[in-house]
Amino acid sequence: MSEFFSYSKINTFRNCRELYHINYIQGIRKKNENIEAYLGTCVHTVIENIYNEANQNINFDDMVNMYQDIWNENWHDNVFLIDKTKKVHQYYNLGIECLRNFFKKNIQDKPHFFSNVIDSELEVEFSIEGISFRGIIDRLDFNPDLNRYTINDYKTSKRIITSKKAQKDLQLGLYLVAIHEKINITEPVDLRWYFLRYGVDVMVTSGIDDLEYIKKTLVKRARNIIELSKDNESFYANETILCNWCHYWQECSAKTTANPAKRILK
Repeated sequence: MSEFFSYSKINTFRNCRELYHINYIQGIRKKNENIEAYLGTCVHTVIENIYNEANQNINFDDMVNMYQDIWNENWHDNVFLIDKTKKVHQYYNLGIECLRNFFKKNIQDKPHFFSNVIDSELEVEFSIEGISFRGIIDRLDFNPDLNRYTINDYKTSKRIITSKKAQKDLQLGLYLVAIHEKINITEPVDLRWYFLRYGVDVMVTSGIDDLEYIKKTLVKRARNIIELSKDNESFYANETILCNWCHYWQECSAKTTANPAKRILK
């Protein structure tokens, strides 16, 4: 079975090689997740369900009810709170605000909002120079009037990407390569990030030059991981602020205790 590289896998290696070793070589995976990630998963699931059902009569109250059900039904005992100044209900309400912003921008006063949608949560795979990659696209659109594809990604995080960084972003860049490989597109493709907590989106158009840059970068980083994985000494810990969101302190050589994050008990 060939090894696949995802954006998450490549990014984990760049952020912390020891965490990469723990997750992808030792195969240690915990059910622990931070409430920010849980919120994001619930919001994504609501949006995915909307497009899968293609219900043009859906309203915001329907979305909130769906969100409430998903939040409650999927809640588990391994959700953690990093920022102890905040409460669970604040994150829950933030999810509702994200959905409100999505509704206003994508559904409200747009009775045929799903007419250009080709697929949601689209799994893609491709190979470059013998290296395999995979990813999941939040939503793929096609506008026949413009003859233009758009790759959409939903973000519930705080940070908004700049247009300059968006042009070379490796996550949507990976999806861009996949769509070119899958559909054999010759026209430029739009890449759109929805920053749901702010109700804003960032969109750039990627051409052939961007595509070639992404291909070279993906291959370079994947080969680097393959080469360095031959030496266990390559997997050193990288202590940064991201450690606060990591639940592998007990497995990490740089830590002597468990992550002090607060487990949320209901």
